[in-house]
Order: sequence, then C-alpha cells, then structure tokens
Amino acid sequence: MGKAVKAVNTLKPKTRRRIYFLNFVLLMIPLTYFGYATAFTALAKFLIVNEKPAPADAIVVLAGSEPGRALKAAELFNSGIAPQVVITTEEPPSIYEQVKKNGISLVMSYENYVRVLEGYGVPASRIHRIEDYVSDTYGEMLLVRDFARAKHWQRLLIVTSNYHSRRTRMVARFVLEPEAHVTVIASPYGNFRPDAWWKTQDGTRVFAIEMEKLIAYSFYIWPRTLWKTQGNMKPPSTSSVLPDFS
Repeated sequence: MGKAVKAVNTLKPKTRRRIYFLNFVLLMIPLTYFGYATAFTALAKFLIVNEKPAPADAIVVLAGSEPGRALKAAELFNSGIAPQVVITTEEPPSIYEQVKKNGISLVMSYENYVRVLEGYGVPASRIHRIEDYVSDTYGEMLLVRDFARAKHWQRLLIVTSNYHSRRTRMVARFVLEPEAHVTVIASPYGNFRPDAWWKTQDGTRVFAIEMEKLIAYSFYIWPRTLWKTQGNMKPPSTSSVLPDFS
C-alpha cells in the first residue's frame, strides 16, 4: 500500500487528479446502484407523519379519492377514541352538473366515505358532513375550524393519506391551534408506498406533486407564523398556485 501511494505521489499533478477522479467514479457506481433505494425511501418517509392517537372530540377525514382514509377513521371510531366522525366534501368534477341534468349520477368521494364508515360500524347519526366544497388543504382546514368551533370541539384526530400527512399537519397546526389541538393520523390503506414509489408512474407523480406542494405551502405559511395571527389571515387561493390532489 505504501509503495502504491508513493508511486501516485511521484506522478504529475494532472495525472494524479485523473486517478483520484477515476477512483471517485468507481466508488460512486456501487454506492449509487445499491444506495439509491435507501435515499428515495428516506425522501418519501419525510412526507409521512403518523402521530399517536389520543382521545378526541371527533375524527376528521379529509376529502380525497382514497376510501382507505375512511377505513382508518372507522378503526379509530371503533376503538372508542372519539365519538364523532366528520367528512369534508371534495369539489365535484367539472362535468358533474352537466351529466346530472342528463340523468347520470356520479359517485362522489364523500359518498364512498359514508359507505365505508357505515359498513364498518359507524352509526349514521355519528357521521357529520361539511357540505361546502373544498379544493385545497388550506381551505379545507378553514372549514374544519369553523365546524369544530360551532360544535365547541377542542381535540381533533385528522386522518389523511400517508403522503399528504406532513403538509396536513403543517396547515392544521397553523389554522386550528391553539384553539383546537390536532393529531394527524396517516392511513395505511392508500396506494403510495414509500419504499417503492419510484417504480411506478403513479407513485412518482404523487411524490413529485406532493413534494412541490409541501415546499409551496411552507413558503406561504412559515413566514406568516412569525408576524401574523390566524385571526388576521386572509385565506389564500392555493389551488391557483399548484394543483391539489389531497
């Protein structure tokens, strides 16, 4: 080993740099090949927040296309941790009214939520729906805040998809706390797999969009936590900045 190092040191500086660069490339090839999955998984897990459930006044299921959110809410309800379940109403497709006039009924995501909740033992009398349409997470939290305030609820469990959970917690804490304490629960029943998202087009799309939204929301919310109170906030039109597939 000593002779090899001595031999390298006797080379011209330009030649030594080439050898060092070649060694670096040879080192990075196996690291990249065997280590990219670990790095990609870590990036995806950063999006996921799954807090320990605590007794609450209600479980809030955020709108979306994944009935797995409602399934997780039903499990929480059946565990006795909260006596009420709230669902929000996703904005319908643009053709909803048109096809309705022609006698065609589309199934809204909240209807699937109700079916799952009732199918897993949640009484209809314990299910509440916020009927105003939501198109982005921030506006959704404003509606949840107003609904909880009217009910005098102070502790909420918020259930959403795993990839959407970190952004949900950031927005929920900003909008709802300290008036109401929130705990964010990531549903395990969605399609997003943090250990294999890069292997499918859908998984890659979900990761890229959610990471972009998280950055955009962070730039909007973090500075405002420093100099503005929630009461002085004007609801932003986040849907005009980025598409929201919450």
